[in-house]
Amino acid sequence: MLLRNSLWNLSGSAIPMVVALATVPLLIGALGVEGFGIVTLVGSIIGYFGVLDINLSAGSIKYLAEHHAADDRERFAETFWFGILFYGCLGLLGAFGIFFVADMLVARFFEVSPEMREQTIMAFQLAGLGFALTQAQNYLMVVPQALQRYDRSAQSEAFFGILVNLASVAAALAGTGVVGVIVARVCVSALNVLYLIWLIRSFDLMLSPRWPRQDVRSALTSFSAYAYLSKIASTLHQHADKLIVGALAGPVALTFYTVPVTLAGRILGLTYRLSSVIYPRASALAGAGRINELRPVYLGVTRYVTYINLAALGVIVLAGDEFLRRWVGEEFVSLGYPVLVLMTLALLVDSLTNVPSMVNDALGHPRITGRFALANGVSGVAMVYIGTMTGGIIGAATGHLLSSLLLGLGFLLFVHGRTVPITFLDSLRSGFGRSLGIGAAIICVLVPLKWLVPGGLVSTIAIVSAALVTLGVAGLFFIVSVDERAAMLSMARRFRF
Repeated sequence: MLLRNSLWNLSGSAIPMVVALATVPLLIGALGVEGFGIVTLVGSIIGYFGVLDINLSAGSIKYLAEHHAADDRERFAETFWFGILFYGCLGLLGAFGIFFVADMLVARFFEVSPEMREQTIMAFQLAGLGFALTQAQNYLMVVPQALQRYDRSAQSEAFFGILVNLASVAAALAGTGVVGVIVARVCVSALNVLYLIWLIRSFDLMLSPRWPRQDVRSALTSFSAYAYLSKIASTLHQHADKLIVGALAGPVALTFYTVPVTLAGRILGLTYRLSSVIYPRASALAGAGRINELRPVYLGVTRYVTYINLAALGVIVLAGDEFLRRWVGEEFVSLGYPVLVLMTLALLVDSLTNVPSMVNDALGHPRITGRFALANGVSGVAMVYIGTMTGGIIGAATGHLLSSLLLGLGFLLFVHGRTVPITFLDSLRSGFGRSLGIGAAIICVLVPLKWLVPGGLVSTIAIVSAALVTLGVAGLFFIVSVDERAAMLSMARRFRF
């Protein structure tokens, strides 16, 4: 079931990602470089208002999964309605806040051309409604995930993820400008909320409205208060660098920064989707008193996800410049390719902490995850600021990488053997350490080929193909376990005959 959920969760993000990447050149062409940068700024500001969220969704997934595993329908319903009320109030508060500060934000903090000023203010004001809808949408999505019904949540996410990108392009090509793009996205969010309400009703969970008891409220808010630190850090990571680059270097530089950062984030974000299903799984095991079953799951997930991320890094190093050239144009290569490589490295380091963080939280230790995540976020903001001041967008990416290396290693050393019931040495031997060593060795051998063969599309495809075959064969013999390899060969024989 874990593998099936991982694949469903991956598809919910992978399909919209492909569409989103394909639409970036169309949006830049229709909106212009500054217009695309403004849309990015609007998204970053809306994301920053997410600091109002105390991350009740993380606690809700944990306790909804536990209550469902224990067949406690009453507490399940109380947890659900407490979250609904919280996110309804949060959405309204954020929407009004965004509406009233839009003019001040544009006037004081961002270098927007005079002819785009009114459009930018209106886009911010309309995006306030989008913020309220997004809060409801994100919370409703935790219900199928807590039930480990990733097939249903992924189907919804894929459909509306595709729709929001296509609607944005349609609005831009129709000449509605930045405001039209934001209106299209708000409308899709409203449709998504309506669909999720229908989906939850179809599960027949007996969710009649009720006020939660004190013990339910206390457990949920206590857990979420510490998980809130992780939420703040996540917000800083996702949006602070863009705000810093936008404020210090302007919307044009932000566009040259955002395009490669978006590409790196979308690619490595896919593997996060593969691993995130371990969170409700670990919560359910803890609730059912079967924590001893977690060890093989943990080591397997960390080993595979790390190796896949290294493969993604190798492909980006080998083909990133050629892809940028053909995707968004030659002007994005000189600055965009170094940013792409640096950010992929930073996200690879961040990915090593994903599974330990989720297991740590599922077992009831969110304060540790939160404190390390917040330290990483604050450190990242400082280093990105210094990097942008000294080295432009390449300096910003370098600052992000240095912060991830420093805090990520500290987190791994601290939690293993303490709150995560696997030692750091075991994780090195049987988990991410094995994948890092084998994958890095292969990439270091293959990367020099990039400069030894003539450039161009055909050569790039040949090098990438050779890299994927080599990584695949090495993964089959050194990453996949003996039992899993035997199962894969048995399945292959059945398909053959």
